[in-house]
Order: sequence, then structure tokens, then C-alpha cells
Amino acid sequence: MPLRTYRLWGGRGASLPPYCPLPPEYRRYFDTFAHLYAMALVAYAGLMLPLFVWLGSPGPVLIVLFSVLMTLGARGLHHRGYMAWGAALLWGMMLLLIGESIRLYGAGVGFEFYVGLALLVLHISAIPRSYKIVLSLLLLGVIGVLLMSMHQGAPSVALSPTVATWLLWVNLVLTGALFAGVLMGLEGVTERLERAYRREALHDMLTGALNRRAIVAIAERWQRAKRPFAVVLLDVDHFKRFNDLHGHATGDAALCHLVNCLRQGLRDGDMLGRYGGEEFMLLLPGTSRADAMAVAERVATFVRDQPLVLPDKSLGMTVSQGLATQDEAATLSAMIALADRRLYAAKGAGRDRVMSWESFGTLSPMPTRCVVEGAEACPFEPPRRHDDSVIKA
Repeated sequence: MPLRTYRLWGGRGASLPPYCPLPPEYRRYFDTFAHLYAMALVAYAGLMLPLFVWLGSPGPVLIVLFSVLMTLGARGLHHRGYMAWGAALLWGMMLLLIGESIRLYGAGVGFEFYVGLALLVLHISAIPRSYKIVLSLLLLGVIGVLLMSMHQGAPSVALSPTVATWLLWVNLVLTGALFAGVLMGLEGVTERLERAYRREALHDMLTGALNRRAIVAIAERWQRAKRPFAVVLLDVDHFKRFNDLHGHATGDAALCHLVNCLRQGLRDGDMLGRYGGEEFMLLLPGTSRADAMAVAERVATFVRDQPLVLPDKSLGMTVSQGLATQDEAATLSAMIALADRRLYAAKGAGRDRVMSWESFGTLSPMPTRCVVEGAEACPFEPPRRHDDSVIKA
């Protein structure tokens, strides 16, 4: 299969995804070396090639040109998930260039500085640890033999003291810049992955809403700060039908669709979290009971009016909600428990409504039309009191 060519520099914080899925523990290797290959190409073509052309030695010039081609090939292997092979190819070309430069120009002009860079590249790669140890010893042995041979004889290319001093400073600055680039790239990748892991720790993997731990932590923080807010517990009506009649994949799609509908009805600053299963929690800051009821009713309308559209059917949803405000409970757990009782009262009152009291005396308006819940049209039955008399909404 021919190797493709890719854009060397992505957007801010962007990285190229591999063709094959990678486990999380290998993602750091992939992102780090995606940055490193671009650095290597810039160093070879923009720095090393002009340097060796100026020195007038054709051998290193050919090695640099060959290294550019091999780096592109290594990047193609890396992008296909063969990260160890790509890193080994990059590292091998570095070793070849370092060895040839020391053989030609001898010790003391700075080419031995790149040994540290080669060791850094080797040890941040995805190569197995035992191979890293063997290759490190091989690198140090080869370079050691070359340096010892340089002390016993003159280098192949004699340099004047001025040129040797100038070359030493060029190599010192260049290796320092490359070290800084590698470490900054590694730091950027680590920071980006840390943000991703932090997001995964705080968000529900299926719907993207905050998870239970995160939404409760926000409520606890608001409670400690004595910030007024309302809690709404929301549950999908007859959600079991989605899984039983259409499969769990449809049920998962329904939950994702529900979250999109809920976000449309929330205000800036309102928080949404998945509390468990098909139950969600809304945190509405700085709202009175009437304002919270208005938000909850708007959320219910968005859910009711936007069915889940599938290739072969359209499935409607409704939600029942229980609402509690901060002034009704002394603790957060009591506030959540109160909202939970009212949620079950809303279900007992006929579903698809918001309940802010435990009794059935105050009900939100009941829809006059039928809603497709799961698979079939389910007409709403009016709620009844314990004496079986009908409560008029």
C-alpha cells in the first residue's frame, strides 16, 4: 500500500489520528512523535543541509537527503499505527548522521551533542523497554569507539580553529533548540491529554453531559457558597420501551438526542448532568420557583416537540420532572431527595409534567395530543385522586 503524504503542521492543538484505533496508553506516543517528525524534517532540510553544504562534504549531504525521505516514510508508518518501526527508522537515521559527522570532523566540534538528543528520542518512543536499553548501549558503544579513534588519529576533514569554534557554537545552539522543541512538544501533548482525561473524568462518555460526581460537586460548591439555585431531577417517560422494542443502540441514541434537546432549553449558566440511567439533573442558578418552572417547562417542550428521527421511524419522548429550590431544604442531600419525591409524584400524576409540590393540587398543563413513546401512540390519562375522581389540569 503506498504511503500517503500529510500536512506537516496541524491547527492549534491538533494532531493527526492514526488509521487504526489506539488504546489511551499509546496516544501520548502517537501525538509526541507526530510533532517530532515535523521537527526532524525542518532540522534536516532547513538546518543540517545548509550546514553540510557550507562545509563542503558530500557524504553528510547525501545522508541528510536520505534522512528526509526516511523520515517521511517513518511518519507514514507511524500514522498507520506502526509507531515502534517509525521511531526506530527515525532513530537509525539520526545515529547514521551522528556517526558519519564525528568520523569526518572528529570530536570537539559539537556533533557528539546530538547523542543526548538521540537518547531522548529513543526513550520517549513506543519501543519496548528492553530494546531501549540494548539500543542505548549500542549507541553509546558506537559513539565511544568513534571518539576513541579520533584521539588516536586525525579526522578525515581538517578544520581551521576558527571554523571548528564556529561549528561548535552552531551545534550547541542547534542541539539546545532541538531539545527545547522536543520537550515543549512533549509538554504540549501531556497537557492536551491531561485536559482530555480530566474531561472524561467529569463527563458521561455516552451523552457528553456532566457525570453524577461532577454535577453533584457543582451543587455542593454552590451550596457552600450559599448561592441560590434550583435542582430539577428529570426522567424519560417509559424509557424501557426504547430498549425492549428497538434495542439498546436505539436507547443510547435516544439519550444523546435527549441531551441535545435539553441543552436547547437551558439558559447560559445552567448545568446539565446525567444522574443515572435515563435520569438527569439540572442545576438552575439564581432562579425563583416560578423561573425554575419556566425553564423546566421549556425543556419539556423541546423534548416533546423534537422526536428522535431514525431511518425507518420517528420516536417521540416526554420527560417527567421534580423541582426543589434551595430554601426548601437545609442540606443538598435533602434538596435532591425532595426533587426525587416530586419526580415520582409527576410520574404518578400522568407523566410529561413538572412537579414542584408533592400534592397533585398544582400541575403543569397537560398536552392535549398524543406522543409516540417508544413504538406506539400512548394517549395520556388524566391523573386521579385516591377517591378515583379526576383532577382537571
